[in-house]
Amino acid sequence: MKKAKVYLTYLTVIALFFTSCSKDENPGVSETDKASLSFGAIVNDLSGKLYNKQSGIGDIPVCSDDAPAYVEIILMQGEEEVVGTMNEPLRIDLVADQFYTEEVPELELEAGTYSLEHFAVFNEAGDLTWIAPKGGVLAEFVDQILPYQINLGEGVKKYVDVSVLCYDDRDVTQYGYGFFDLNMTETFEYCFFANYCDDSGRHYPARYSVDISIDGEPVVSGMINTTGTNEDGDWFADPLCLHLPDLPEYDDDEEYLDYTITLLDWEGVYDAEEMTISGSLSREDVMDNFDGDAGVDYEHLRFGCEDGDGAVPDLPDFEAATFSDPTNITNPYYGPPADVIYEYEVYEVEDGEWGEEPEETVLIERRTETKEVMGITTVIQHDVVYVDGVVVEDTDDWLAQDDSGNLWYMGEYSESFDEMGNFLGTEGSWEAGVDGALPGYWLPGNPVVGQLYYQEFYEGEAEDYGEVIALGETVEVNGITYEHVMITRDINPFEPEVYELKYYAHGTGLIMEEAYEEGELAEVVILTGIMME
Repeated sequence: MKKAKVYLTYLTVIALFFTSCSKDENPGVSETDKASLSFGAIVNDLSGKLYNKQSGIGDIPVCSDDAPAYVEIILMQGEEEVVGTMNEPLRIDLVADQFYTEEVPELELEAGTYSLEHFAVFNEAGDLTWIAPKGGVLAEFVDQILPYQINLGEGVKKYVDVSVLCYDDRDVTQYGYGFFDLNMTETFEYCFFANYCDDSGRHYPARYSVDISIDGEPVVSGMINTTGTNEDGDWFADPLCLHLPDLPEYDDDEEYLDYTITLLDWEGVYDAEEMTISGSLSREDVMDNFDGDAGVDYEHLRFGCEDGDGAVPDLPDFEAATFSDPTNITNPYYGPPADVIYEYEVYEVEDGEWGEEPEETVLIERRTETKEVMGITTVIQHDVVYVDGVVVEDTDDWLAQDDSGNLWYMGEYSESFDEMGNFLGTEGSWEAGVDGALPGYWLPGNPVVGQLYYQEFYEGEAEDYGEVIALGETVEVNGITYEHVMITRDINPFEPEVYELKYYAHGTGLIMEEAYEEGELAEVVILTGIMME
């Protein structure tokens, strides 16, 4: 049973803008030479994941639905702290059910110029809900950043609006208050990943830059994806996810986001001529990469690869592999260990809704028996699929690990039955070394994002391959949170509209599979139990 799937977490950013303006300045009505100061707000909504993907959100708090209760501020005049201090900012309550501050004596100030150094909003429980940014990449999403200069004249009653931000790790939520104007700008996420293929056909994860413009005006300029070397000395390259404006003046199918992806040299990895891939995106194009409510799939580009359309998977070099102890499986993404049974449940999915009951139950165990294939002693993984307690598939997979940690897929013997238990046949069975069939990787020993590898190769009959699309992910399955998860995409080139995503937890093994047909989630397999024999 070789299946696969990928899940990417989707986050949102809410930006609340207290934009600057003076709502009431009238020195003629005051009986004092002092000025009074208050703070108010209007609200904008900005969705997205830009901050954690491209710059880090720093101290920006997570948004909540809680009503704002009070603010804390620090005002300075020159080098002197005149209202609040760094150790103890001044608390000012908000007017009940409103979004502006009460009048307080501390804000009756002498005429002059002041600097707002700190501004934060809290709920009634004292939890930080919004904060004014102090520069960096966040500055482009607010009208004013701190420190903010405030000029007070004698007798003025001045209202100042301050731009604040919060970070929302849920779906996009629009915050607004009835008596303020809303000026909403929504964005959505789009991710690129690229491979580079040299003249020999060898492929690499690519280092590249991204430029995006709208009607010739730059939106993204020279963003470069993260590349490096992992602890095993293997190269890796991360997808680059960008936050792009969703502009309502363009039709859904109207291409208005123009992109150029430029291949960059990667010192010590490859030396390539400059290549570019250009194109345009519509709202529909972006939304097509949305994977349900919680994930965003990436756009996979290839530089110099076959037909410029798809990288050629590596056919693992079996002859070069050394098998000193092939039945000692230590690959951290494999399971189960000996004497342990993994139980999975299979759910059909229709229109995004899981079935109420599992359609199938799958039990997987490692047999104590072994089998010799192409002169290598292999472990036998035994898979049994049940429908209403009746065996409909009974399979032995033959696996062996080489000295580099690669787990090889050496073949399988599979029997199928109808739901009455009647034998149907052995379709899908194959053995490496027989009739030209060659082994591939069940799991690579040192996976890197972008790695393509054949899982089996029987030309014209079975040419399934896998692609590592994520490492180090955190995934929740059946109420259990797994960290250090590798996600692969399994592809059968003879069924281009079908693919599977597989989730492997480090130290546990396969925890979930998702099957897609024509871009729609059709089936989910989840790990539900680990039992001793």
